[in-house]
Amino acid sequence: MAQWQGEIRRASRDDATVVATLLGAAFMADPISGWIFPDERHRAAVHPAFFGEFVQLALDGGEVWLADDGAGATLWLPVLDSGHDDDGDGADLYRALEAGVGADAMKRFAVLDELMTANHPGEPHWYLPFVGVHPDHHGTGVGSALMGHQLTRLDAEGHAAYLEASNLRNAALYERLGFRRRPVTLDLPDGPTLYPMWRDPA
Repeated sequence: MAQWQGEIRRASRDDATVVATLLGAAFMADPISGWIFPDERHRAAVHPAFFGEFVQLALDGGEVWLADDGAGATLWLPVLDSGHDDDGDGADLYRALEAGVGADAMKRFAVLDELMTANHPGEPHWYLPFVGVHPDHHGTGVGSALMGHQLTRLDAEGHAAYLEASNLRNAALYERLGFRRRPVTLDLPDGPTLYPMWRDPA
């Protein structure tokens, strides 16, 4: 595996557009994104707006880490109490997403979101909704470097981590970083499967 040697820094609001754009490019071939946005041209057009809402969410209440100003990025959200408190932000997020991507895509996203929420673990952890590497940097070790950067800190602080892998190849990569598959899969109707994974602090 390639050992990437670039810079990783915490992103600011000034980086929001860069992060949303690179995530949009990174997830163009992702099976889950293809299920939400089956038309490739529509997917390419709305991806930056779609990911932009989650970038803002992570900037507001979590952390965004950026590699070399656009090679890759991770979004992390803390779930450090015994569950999810719905403070109304979810409805605001849905409205903003629908305005950006359209009603049909939002119907499919709502199915995905309900499935993920119903199976989200209640134990305290940091949640990784997205890790993306720009296609120009695939195979360079950027993703592993981004993951290792945060996992080292979570280990030091005694925090667990959770994610949903969008395919078995990615799940195998996460297993090398200490994640383990949970005994459930998230199966989208007539669509792909997600693989929930948990990592205890080392």
